[in-house]
Amino acid sequence: MRKTITEQNLLFLLSLLAFLAGVAMIWIYFAPEKSVPAPVNRMTLTDDMKEYWVNLQMDVLPDEEGKWTFEEAASPSFSDRYRPASGQSAFGLSAKTYWMRVTFENRSAREQWVLRLMNPVVDEFDIFIREEVENRIPDHYWSQKIHLPSNQSITLYMRATTDGSMILPVQLLEENAFRDQQRNEYILFGLYYGFVLLMAAYIFAMFIFMRIITYLYYSIYLGFFALSQLVWNGLLQEILGPNHWLLTLLLDLFNNYEGVFLFLFIFCLWFVLLFLDKILQLETYAPLMRSAFRMLYVISPMILAGLLFHWPGFSSIAIYYEMLVTVVLSIAIFRSVYKGNRAARYTVLGLIAIIGLALPSVLYTFSLMDFSTLTHYGYQMGSIAEFIILAFALSYQAKQNQMEKEKAQQQMIANQEKLVRTLERWNEELEFTVEERTEKLVQSQKERNELLQNISHDIRSPLTVVQGGIRAMILGIEVEPGDKNKYLEKIYEKVLYITRFIDDLFQLSRYDQNQNDATVDTVQVREWIEREFGIQAEDIRMTGRQCESSISAEGRGELTIDQHSIRRVLSNLVHNACKFSPSGSVVKLEAVLGLQEIRISVKDNGEGIAAEHINQVFNRSNRGGQTGISTGSGLGLAIAKAIVERHGGKIGVESIEGGGSRFFFALPLEPLNAEDRIRNDKDCLAK
Repeated sequence: MRKTITEQNLLFLLSLLAFLAGVAMIWIYFAPEKSVPAPVNRMTLTDDMKEYWVNLQMDVLPDEEGKWTFEEAASPSFSDRYRPASGQSAFGLSAKTYWMRVTFENRSAREQWVLRLMNPVVDEFDIFIREEVENRIPDHYWSQKIHLPSNQSITLYMRATTDGSMILPVQLLEENAFRDQQRNEYILFGLYYGFVLLMAAYIFAMFIFMRIITYLYYSIYLGFFALSQLVWNGLLQEILGPNHWLLTLLLDLFNNYEGVFLFLFIFCLWFVLLFLDKILQLETYAPLMRSAFRMLYVISPMILAGLLFHWPGFSSIAIYYEMLVTVVLSIAIFRSVYKGNRAARYTVLGLIAIIGLALPSVLYTFSLMDFSTLTHYGYQMGSIAEFIILAFALSYQAKQNQMEKEKAQQQMIANQEKLVRTLERWNEELEFTVEERTEKLVQSQKERNELLQNISHDIRSPLTVVQGGIRAMILGIEVEPGDKNKYLEKIYEKVLYITRFIDDLFQLSRYDQNQNDATVDTVQVREWIEREFGIQAEDIRMTGRQCESSISAEGRGELTIDQHSIRRVLSNLVHNACKFSPSGSVVKLEAVLGLQEIRISVKDNGEGIAAEHINQVFNRSNRGGQTGISTGSGLGLAIAKAIVERHGGKIGVESIEGGGSRFFFALPLEPLNAEDRIRNDKDCLAK
């Protein structure tokens, strides 16, 4: 594998290193600044700064049951229970409600500020000074105006409630700074979602025109990913408004926005699996991983059902399911690359982009990384790179499919040309055969006419004598006493002549029927019998029975036979054996090649033949004591006997009633010349 990568995949390796370096540079550039938290929960506001990271100086208090009121949380008895956040903004799943406390000492001339919680999927976010502050600003995050008088200290309490992971990045901004930040976010979101929706529309249009299901999976994946990010960034809530019927329906179904996000994101992952299954061609390159994909196909709707029907613990299970999908996808992608799938190389680069840039968000969710631009927008950054790369992968696969289609068309054209040439040759051969058969038919008709003329002549003469004698007897013509017997003997002689003539004519007819089309060939015995046994074995298996064959040879030999007729003999015996053997039983074929003859036998596992019928089995219309239509007319064995005997051979049967039958026939071999005898002796000595 090392040789393949270094010598044949240098460009891919360089691209891989470039992507890894790019992800590392983004990590370094967007790494969170090292801030030293103040020892007390007091934040001093000055004219020099317009933005403050509240988490550095605030205290937090988890409210596991969510029952405390503002009066209780702000009471002196609770004061010692608060702990410094020390810059931390992700608190995991430790509690469903958190209280936060911070004291602002405003030494600036600005008194109007905006407090902003940068997590729109939090269910509730309330601010208390002396009482609850209700002055929320239209924003995709939780943003409220607060009044902080100059040269005064005000302690502010905040309460956040959510069923999901407690992520609480809090900012305090001067109003103009808030507007500038909000405007910049809208510009970036517009560019991002415009790109994603344009990409989804383009891919869907490709599906409409090309009817390739992979494009449909990819476009659905893009659409649901965009929807999930709209919810995660709070834009869907801001665009529709908090009282819109769609948001009301979603909250009724999923209880909170994090549940909506998880549902859309799991649905997105489902179509990622379907899409990559086609791109990676797992059935060809990684069959074992395709089984893992099928397992995830089954698990995905179960996770969606659990989120939809609020089954206990499924929010946490959904998060672990995302990790499982990531691991399975990674293994499948690298396995396909290892097995030589070129399209999978693009997905490796896309995997590096999405995992490398989304990993900080995952680590931040579990409080393993501090808040930064990368933890907040990592999914969006990685998804842009991933979408572009996977589009290249899709384009590459479409190009490969087109090339294979063109190659198949060229092959089809070549096959058609070959077929045309073959048909032309067959047509010429057929015309020649028709002409030849026509000449034979004309000649045969001519010979038949001549034969009929001869028959008429040969029969008419004796019939005239018979007719004259009978006429004389009718008229009562008197003859000498000694001549009467003479006349009768003469008439009888003519009748016997006619009878013999008719018998000869019948034998001639049989000869014409059986011999005129016979083709005699000289064959090598062993090769011939192996071929014939192979043909018969297939026929035996097609009847639902098993076949065993054996060939033993004491030497070499040649055989001059009509192959079609001898095959008919063997076929008749095999047919007879299958007919009387139960389904699933074994029919045995055996050939023994001697020095002067070859002996071929067919053994069945039928009921056998009774002793009183065994000497009559080769007679016409004999059924060996069997009755019923299925036993046949009995002509097969009689025909086999006639063919074998015409070849100078012999045929026989051995049978035990209840123990099956064994039919055999022997055919004489051609005499060996001196060279063949020497070769045969060497073969025998070698054995």
